[in-house]
Amino acid sequence: MTNLLMRQWADKTPSLGVWSNLPDLHLTETLVRSGASWICFDLQHGLMDYTDLTRLFPAIAGCDVTPLVRVAANRSDQIGKVLDVGAKGVIVPMVNTAEDARAAVSACRYPPLGLRSCGPMRPALLEGFGYLATANDTTACILMIETEDGLQNVEAIAAEQGVDALFIGPVDLCFGLGIPPGQFDHPKFVGAVARILAACKANNIAAGMFGYSPALAASAVAQGFDFVSIGTDISFVREGLTRAMAVASGVDPETAQGAGY
Repeated sequence: MTNLLMRQWADKTPSLGVWSNLPDLHLTETLVRSGASWICFDLQHGLMDYTDLTRLFPAIAGCDVTPLVRVAANRSDQIGKVLDVGAKGVIVPMVNTAEDARAAVSACRYPPLGLRSCGPMRPALLEGFGYLATANDTTACILMIETEDGLQNVEAIAAEQGVDALFIGPVDLCFGLGIPPGQFDHPKFVGAVARILAACKANNIAAGMFGYSPALAASAVAQGFDFVSIGTDISFVREGLTRAMAVASGVDPETAQGAGY
């Protein structure tokens, strides 16, 4: 089975996605039918766990949307488990060294390219064991650069064989750089983003950004990022409700404050 997100990377087509923090089946069905190319289920900060994934992944069936999962940590058991439930890519947080990168890649790949254990439960149900022949080529290994150490080692991380993309969490990167969160125009942040983009380009891998809003997503695409989230399920609900309340109350919806994580 193809991976739409990786196909867009190969075609050099900017890819927009959505971020899921809430383990609601009906909301997931809505998100994957929004026109997004990918959806990320967040096991690091989202209000969901592995059991929720077993309920939510069937909602994607029949939709040409790539399911990603951000795991809570760079651990082979966590990475293998979400791939076995049907993820087509893994976002791995807090990657600080080339060794961290190699560990993540190894957990994503079957031998001889890695050490992923064989047990693809949901992929085997949907695709049969032919999945094993294609999994290494259609599973995206995406590593987050969000600390000072990660930034200082970004060229070595990006150069590791099997890394498909680097991904920025902008607020955590601000924390990592010692600047106030949200100061995306700070010279240290701007320089860090440029360095990460350059490392991706030099190694012909994709560059991604966690976008808190459509405006931030548009700005990231204009900067040269290959894939960006346009917001989270929580922000969509809050913004929609705030706008609806403002309109009904006769308030200019553009001045209403309701955006959130």
